[in-house]
This record gives sequence, C-alpha cells and structure tokens, in this order.
Amino acid sequence: MVARSRRGEHKELTRLAVLDAAAARFAEHGFSATTIDEIARAARVSKGAVYYHFADKPALFEAVLRDHQQRVLGEVTAAAERRRDPWLRLDAALAAYVEALVADADLRALLAQAPVALGHERCRAIEDELTRPALVSELERAAATGRLRRPPSELLARVLLSAAREAALSAGAGPQPAAARREAEAVLAAFTSGLRGSPPRTGEDALVPSRLE
Repeated sequence: MVARSRRGEHKELTRLAVLDAAAARFAEHGFSATTIDEIARAARVSKGAVYYHFADKPALFEAVLRDHQQRVLGEVTAAAERRRDPWLRLDAALAAYVEALVADADLRALLAQAPVALGHERCRAIEDELTRPALVSELERAAATGRLRRPPSELLARVLLSAAREAALSAGAGPQPAAARREAEAVLAAFTSGLRGSPPRTGEDALVPSRLE
C-alpha cells in the first residue's frame, strides 16, 4: 500500500511539473512554437512521461488552461461568497474575474492562444463547463430579488462573461493595468446596473398605478 501511494504521489508530482513547464513555455513562446521535447526538458522528465499523462500537445494545452481557469474560478467564488446581497455578489464575481485575469499574464496569453490551439468550439465548451455556470448561478440569485430586468439565461451569462474577459484582456495588456482594471470593473458594474429594475411592488403599493402606466 505504501509503495503504491508513493508511486501515485510521484506520478502526480510529474504531472504537475509538466503542467508548470508547459504553462511557462506556452505563455512565453506560444502554442505553435512550443514542442513536447522542450516541455519535457523544462520539466526534467522524459518525453514518454509527458505522453503518459497527456495524449498530445493540444490535450496538454487544454489541461494547462483548465488548471489556470480553475484557480480563477476559486477566486471568483470566494469573492462572491463574501457578499450577502445578490447584486453585490454579482458585481464582486465579475470584479474578481477581471482582477484575476489582469494579475495572471500567463492565463491571458493562454486565452489568446486557445482558439488556435483548441478551436473555438472546444474553447466554448470548456468555458461552458467551468466558468459560465458560476455566473448563471449569480444571475439566478439576482433574479430571485425580483429586480432582474431579463430572465437569467445562458446567453445573458455568455455576454457578461465575454465582456468581462475582453475588459480584463485589454486592461492587462495596457500600460497602466491597475487603472485600466478599475475602469473595467466600473464598466461592468454599469452593465449590471442596467439589468437591475425597481423592487417589485407589494401590498397596497401594487395597487397604485405608476406614472408610466
């Protein structure tokens, strides 16, 4: 049992070493210019060890991308859970997503390369699996307040996520990323403010016509 546990631990350490080496090579040199041989040398493992864990270079790239996105998702979830109000949760989640991408140059590079490495459809599938459900969940919380102008939907979540991603990529690439990040967060907050309607009227208030009715 001890020997098996040590072998399992060694395999996991090898896999992590390959992921770290691949992330650095992909971010610095790009997917197309990076070879499995270079990754193996950087990780100090054999080429066979790389292929033991990953079928090919696209599979390795996807694993690297997923690893980075899982970390971001953890930060987004933690930021949202620090808020009680559903609308503040939504804003906090989007702000945390932008902040994480601005701070992670490697992930920004990976996201830029992902369509070439994996294809647009695969990129969307990964996003739909990992990141978008968290945003849908926050939109559903906002909808429960009765103040969401549109019903929570896959399309609404996709549009907000795309806006957050593009804002973060632009902010991170700019000469003043901190200031650009704050501007990006303000723009996204304006988007969510536009989704927020008036509180639903109840009791006697519901019987009084508004000026627009």
